[in-house]
Amino acid sequence: MTSLIETDVLIIGAGPSGLMAANELQRRNIDFVCLEKSPERSDLSKALGIQARALELFELMDLHKPFLERGYPGPGAKLYLGEGKPSTIDLYHIKSRYPYMLVLPQNETEEILEKHLNAMGGTIDREHEVVEVMQSENGVFVKAKHNGEWKSYMCKYLLACDGSKSGVRQALNVEFVGEDEGYTFFLGDVEIPDMSEIYIDMHLNDRGAAAFFPYKDGSYRVVGWDRTQQGQPFRDAPSLQELQESLDRILEEKSYRVGNPKWLSFFGTAHRQVENYRKGRVFFVGDAAHIHNPLGGQGMNLGLEDASNLGWKLEAVLKGYAKDSFLDSYHDERSPVATSVLRVTSKEMRMIDLKGAQGRLRNAAGRTVLTQDWVQQLIANHLAHIPKDYDKTSKNKALKDSSASRKAIQAGERVPDQMLFYDGSTDERLYPFIERYGHVCLIYIDCQDDELIEFAYSFTKKAEAEYPGLLKVFLVAKGGTVDTNGEDLPIIYDVHRHLDKSLGMKKGSTLLIRPDGHAAFHDTSADPDQTMEKLRQFFHS
Repeated sequence: MTSLIETDVLIIGAGPSGLMAANELQRRNIDFVCLEKSPERSDLSKALGIQARALELFELMDLHKPFLERGYPGPGAKLYLGEGKPSTIDLYHIKSRYPYMLVLPQNETEEILEKHLNAMGGTIDREHEVVEVMQSENGVFVKAKHNGEWKSYMCKYLLACDGSKSGVRQALNVEFVGEDEGYTFFLGDVEIPDMSEIYIDMHLNDRGAAAFFPYKDGSYRVVGWDRTQQGQPFRDAPSLQELQESLDRILEEKSYRVGNPKWLSFFGTAHRQVENYRKGRVFFVGDAAHIHNPLGGQGMNLGLEDASNLGWKLEAVLKGYAKDSFLDSYHDERSPVATSVLRVTSKEMRMIDLKGAQGRLRNAAGRTVLTQDWVQQLIANHLAHIPKDYDKTSKNKALKDSSASRKAIQAGERVPDQMLFYDGSTDERLYPFIERYGHVCLIYIDCQDDELIEFAYSFTKKAEAEYPGLLKVFLVAKGGTVDTNGEDLPIIYDVHRHLDKSLGMKKGSTLLIRPDGHAAFHDTSADPDQTMEKLRQFFHS
């Protein structure tokens, strides 16, 4: 046995969630070890849709460009409800710079994440099988097997990113609450010579359901549910002929000929979730915390968002800015998001299962409501995870400023990207500032106002004394000359009025933005002592 390996954070699992967490910690200079049982990355495509919010989080890590270069921006879906013409769901309604679903196989997502991690100096320790997990008040002890040898680890915190069958979850006797749904889907990555479609092509009728997702290389992912094949003994994969027969049954005369399969599979569906994403010093992330059926392509995205939410919070605690209890907000913020997705996808699956008169009613109602613009906006933004805010937690409710305007961004809400005038450029954006500085603090002075400028400097000095190196403070003016007596507070000009009209910032307001692009708080007091108290409340309540 080797000597004990000590680290701040131990990540178990190097799928998308584990790799996202590793990237977040590496870029924040947090000492970590990531253990993965498999000898190499899987070459299976698995999940294939990256939603807008995940792309925004990649941008906040300066990691979005490789995804955009390799992915296929799906503009929406054509939904055939029963017979007749399709209803179109357009994703340009998404309120983000990424108004589409990026189609990219999971193996390529993992490749991009791991290469980015390697470029920053981080590594994955592969062929490490975790066999024991024990925790105490001071840390978590882990024993792993590697090439026939035993290795021991001690960490301050452990992230269980080891999937739906999480060994960490089982070792700690954490219940995975929920049930199997009893549905079996077929899946294939295939070529379809007679199909040429940029939209996701979806069919739903009494015989089942089938969806075709276009890849960038011209091939397709086909996923379907064949009503006649339910309740049979589970098998790993259909043959190509069986896949074709299921498509023919579901689509009848509209069927397509498929060939040259890269991957064929069956999979069952379930909805399960741990009751608390935290147990002591262990945190459950991604599929280790929640699973649901594949409707909407949201599972992998939830895991990426989990890791993003937790990474900067671990940094705040490990660097002494916040107490350990600050990490409780990970469960408080992320669990309701997954609960909502599980609830909605379960209802959607029950709707898909309707047939006969109920199925015809579903189809007619669906065709009618999908003609409504507001319904299109609601569906598009829901799938993209854009409205998944954290403002309903008790902590963020307590940080809400009742004096702010009704449209003001409040604690826990996602902060949309905005156009700015900065350093001689009129087309700077807010997200690169967050990527560069982490916690970004905007103080709206409107124009030359000596009293507000003095407030900004006083707050900045107090914050730097108590939280050294944590915040980057910017003055925000609408225009004109702002004289700060040569002191070092950079000035952003809100010439587009985006910070005013979109974020609800007014003269004298302070907006602190978290590294994950959500608001820490919005304060209108223009009093350095009150704003400092709100900062302390954010990190220590």
